[in-house]
Amino acid sequence: MNDKQAAKTHEGHARHDHGTHAGHGHHHHEPATDAGTVKDPVCGMTVDPHTTTHRAQYQGKPYYFCSSGCQSKFMAEPAKYVEPATARNAEAVPEGTIYTCPMHPEIRQVGPGSCPICGMALEPVVATAETGPSHELVDMTRRFWIGLVLTLPVFILEMGGHLTGL
Repeated sequence: MNDKQAAKTHEGHARHDHGTHAGHGHHHHEPATDAGTVKDPVCGMTVDPHTTTHRAQYQGKPYYFCSSGCQSKFMAEPAKYVEPATARNAEAVPEGTIYTCPMHPEIRQVGPGSCPICGMALEPVVATAETGPSHELVDMTRRFWIGLVLTLPVFILEMGGHLTGL
């Protein structure tokens, strides 16, 4: 990949947020192997520091990001991403734990590594023992019922005329 292609790829990549990747079939470019690239400290993707607009300074050192989402995560807790990976993983995972890519859940392997599609660091699949429904499930259930209540009058007004022959 030449410099122009890498710059174009990184410019296009910088406009999205990692939080919106799940399940939409987005395919990433292969990580650049040029010596002038750095890794995003949040997601581990390769970034060209000369073309990215997402930057931050922490303890006098510059950091570069693939998107504004990664930059804002870093700015919220920079120490979490600056520490070495071994210190970051405070919770020990059992041996033989399955790891998966957050953006490509079909990628699964035993032990840590990088996603062969996007190059992001794989995360452990760990079952949690949380009690009760998740916050996300409660929120989506509430949204469903509100949407249903607001849809019924419109449905009745439109279909009522067809049923009564008016």
